Amino acid sequence: MRIYSPRWGLKDLYHFKKTEGGWTFENYRCKGEVDKGGNPLFYKSLITESISYPDHLEVYISNAWENVNTLNKEQVQNIFDELSEWISASENNLH
Repeated sequence: MRIYSPRWGLKDLYHFKKTEGGWTFENYRCKGEVDKGGNPLFYKSLITESISYPDHLEVYISNAWENVNTLNKEQVQNIFDELSEWISASENNLH
């Protein structure tokens, strides 16, 4: 995911890789295991960067996790691209 950071004025990269119980999450600041919805590291990273995010984002990330095995890599990437656009749009609308 590429998400706009108002702190730096550019888009930062956030990686999710499916694991048995959730995701391995990584960005330039941290790396670790998160649950199906991205908790806690993904949201801590967004907050640290002063990035606001839409309500219920966790539900959408959990749904992506549930569907990863039935989709191809491009379809999964499209889901995360749409989520990152949603987060960036949400963030840009606040400023």
